[in-house]
Amino acid sequence: MFKSVHSDRISMAIVDQIKEAVYQKRFKVGDKLPSERELTEQFQTSRVTVREALRTLEYSGILEIKRGVDGGAFVRDPHTKFVNDFLQDMFFMGNIQVPHLTEARMAVEPFAAKVACERISSSALDQIGQNIADTEECVKRNNFKDARLLNLEYHRLIAQASANPVIFFLVDSIMDIMEKNISSIPLSSKPVESTLHYHEEIYQAMKSLDSERVQDLMRHHIKAIQLVLENAHTEPLPR
Repeated sequence: MFKSVHSDRISMAIVDQIKEAVYQKRFKVGDKLPSERELTEQFQTSRVTVREALRTLEYSGILEIKRGVDGGAFVRDPHTKFVNDFLQDMFFMGNIQVPHLTEARMAVEPFAAKVACERISSSALDQIGQNIADTEECVKRNNFKDARLLNLEYHRLIAQASANPVIFFLVDSIMDIMEKNISSIPLSSKPVESTLHYHEEIYQAMKSLDSERVQDLMRHHIKAIQLVLENAHTEPLPR
């Protein structure tokens, strides 16, 4: 399965070979790698070096190390957690600010909404409609905290409806930062209700398959969100 390695950075050479095996689908999600003993023999190196390589792959999110009798190194389902964690750290350190998020959203979300409108399935449209109904119910009960969380989920649903995993990855990462760092900023009911109004308009335009209007509405919506955040007291941001 693997070749022996002879390098000053043996563990990284092992990491590269295992990555390549995963990328080439020789190991699929959920598959268990050979045992440490077998890997040691195949790579012709020490068990300590193999463990170091496996830990590196675990940290990068490619492998999951399970302990116990049925344990071992398993290929994990890829997700955005590690990139999201990195972006969270950048936000806390001040390297990413709210205007940066808005610029990224302006670059991605209007187009995502346009594509979603062109590709929308009936089930995806139903999900978006249900999200709006749930948000309206929260607003009626003055539960603005949950309403704001549902508003963020709305944008994830739009990105998901685009059927483009890269678009969803980008929007989901941004929404994750918004959810953890911005959604707790105190706001009056007015901006929450305004957001809901935009969401309803976008939804209706989607139902009409008017992709240009959907794109234009999303652009105005994101600009409106930025104005609200600029007027809110955001220093220091709640953690």
